Amino acid sequence: MNYLLDNNVIIDILSERRRVKYPESLEVYNLIQKSDDNVFISSSSIDNIEFILFKEIKAQFDYDNKEALDEVHKRLKLFIKDIKIAKTPTYIELNYEDIEDSQIISSAKAVDARVITRDENMIEKHSDITISPSNFLKTKSQKLETNIDFANLKKQHFLYQAELEEEMDRVLNSAAYIMGSAVKELEENLCRFTGAKNAVTCSSGTDALLLAMMAIGIKPGDEVITTPFTFIATAETIALLGAKPVFVDIDEQTYNIDASKIEEKITDKTKAIMPVSLYGQPADLDALQSLITNHKSLYTIIDGAQSFGATYKDKAEVHYADIYTTSFFPAKPLGCYGDGGAILTNNDELAQKMKMLRVHGQNRRYHHKYIGLGGRMDTLQCAVVNVKLKHYKKDLAKRQEVAKKYSEELRVKSEELVLPFIDNKATSAWAQYSIRVKGKDRREKVQAKLKEVGVPTAVHYPMPLHLQECFEYLGYKEGDFPISEKISKEILSLPMNPYIKEQELNYITKKVLECLN
Repeated sequence: MNYLLDNNVIIDILSERRRVKYPESLEVYNLIQKSDDNVFISSSSIDNIEFILFKEIKAQFDYDNKEALDEVHKRLKLFIKDIKIAKTPTYIELNYEDIEDSQIISSAKAVDARVITRDENMIEKHSDITISPSNFLKTKSQKLETNIDFANLKKQHFLYQAELEEEMDRVLNSAAYIMGSAVKELEENLCRFTGAKNAVTCSSGTDALLLAMMAIGIKPGDEVITTPFTFIATAETIALLGAKPVFVDIDEQTYNIDASKIEEKITDKTKAIMPVSLYGQPADLDALQSLITNHKSLYTIIDGAQSFGATYKDKAEVHYADIYTTSFFPAKPLGCYGDGGAILTNNDELAQKMKMLRVHGQNRRYHHKYIGLGGRMDTLQCAVVNVKLKHYKKDLAKRQEVAKKYSEELRVKSEELVLPFIDNKATSAWAQYSIRVKGKDRREKVQAKLKEVGVPTAVHYPMPLHLQECFEYLGYKEGDFPISEKISKEILSLPMNPYIKEQELNYITKKVLECLN
């Protein structure tokens, strides 16, 4: 939850005299500081608070003006370092009868916050967005219903808000919305993070796959081997280029493509193998590399839409493939504020070709070497990812902690429950924490019960691609990929993000186990 403190509450906190008169304001502040809530002050408030606090200090102490002002600044600095500043937006609805209130209410709306105030007029006029200190304390003392956020994107935004605003303002002020400096910065940062020689940003994880296959020359009649247990974009992009998706069943432990079953599907039409790093874990890259050694004409494209930051034998996945693609869709471990993606490769020639393909095949303005597409990533989105990437190792570590705690709490002897398995050669980015609930229609019952008690869940994915209507033309039927079909009926994803609190995790695991009993 987000809260914005009105000026009167802030003065209550900073002034000894006012603390005695209005002790609830300090109680409110102390309670919020101990919570996971975000606390804001309006940028428009600072000079007003400075002025009022100066008068309070002068009234309480025998200070000259300079001494009083120094004390004001000392207190303000200590106070503001633990608080976020909400800008007063340019779209402010100005009420000339009370300009100060207009600024505070507008700042609160800009950060989706509730104003804590003692101003009865403000509470009366803006009852939907305000709360008094006494009512706040009453509300907080009551046992509230659990409200668990599956991905908690708001938490991450407010955590890095000041940096995000600074970088986004830089783009907006430059008006370089397409291929601005943040694009090149992100590509360089992605290379540094992974050790890849080249990074090419693009408009989505889907377009990353398209660009990768276009770069290696996939054309109608070609075949690309991949998994049926994945998001549709993996196979959809193959079909969009007129090639044929050839499916191989998955490993029952990792849910990734079973490398031991690929060889039998290779024909003289096969041009590439496209493993998917499902839920954030790399496939068996040793086995895939060994396979490629025996088929040197084949390319490997890793669909890493869910796995950026994962490793295999302590190296980023790009070092085990010709091309690695990823997605910056908002709910991914590293997400932007819309659509975005990237392609990583150690092959300079492929990188140059993909850079041209993403701008309609241009090698210079209005000169087109290839048939390409409009696949650039917006500068604003690159600016967002640049900020998040600075904190990404820390977020990945927290995801590992959450996954570890889930596994510890859920590790019970139950034939109905299967926990995620991570290969000891790999680390997962934990895009999802997905359990399996075994038994006919059991998952649906567990999911419904969890919804009743406030635990959100998701199913990734309920129907394998070979059974999707759009792929009927491939001629597959039920039973062709039994492991994919089995997992799709049992898989269930629990809330996963770096910001799940311990009490939330304890609640989730407790309710999961209760549902299984």
